[in-house]
Amino acid sequence: MRLPTQYSQRTPLRFNITPLIDVVFLLIIFFLVASHFVRSEQAEPVALPLATGGEIDNEQAPHRLTITIGEDGSLFIGGESQTEAEVKLRIEELRPAADAAGVKPEVRLRGHKDGQYGAMRKLVEHCAAQNIRSIRFAVARPGEQ
Repeated sequence: MRLPTQYSQRTPLRFNITPLIDVVFLLIIFFLVASHFVRSEQAEPVALPLATGGEIDNEQAPHRLTITIGEDGSLFIGGESQTEAEVKLRIEELRPAADAAGVKPEVRLRGHKDGQYGAMRKLVEHCAAQNIRSIRFAVARPGEQ
């Protein structure tokens, strides 16, 4: 920022805040896009099983891994197809990252209501082997689907 060379009594010194406003708008856009990608972890559409006792879970957990299990047993993380070995590796990486941050790791399983639950059982057993005790199952309330 170039300052005027001569100062007079009539014109006070003014700061140009236009670049500051530009930076603030860029930060706002960055956080909007980042929050969109966090919410898109459930991008794979799946018909959830119905449950009347389900609770609404809107809180954002920083160390939560959401795994979607399709009707044919295919696995998805963040809308991307994964192999069983890749999903198990992500579960193994979840525990040390959460411990370093001092929080409890959480796994959320979204299984298709007509799917086979063998894949889900394997994931629950792997979570137990990794000492991950917070496992949530995504369900839909009657009338929501």
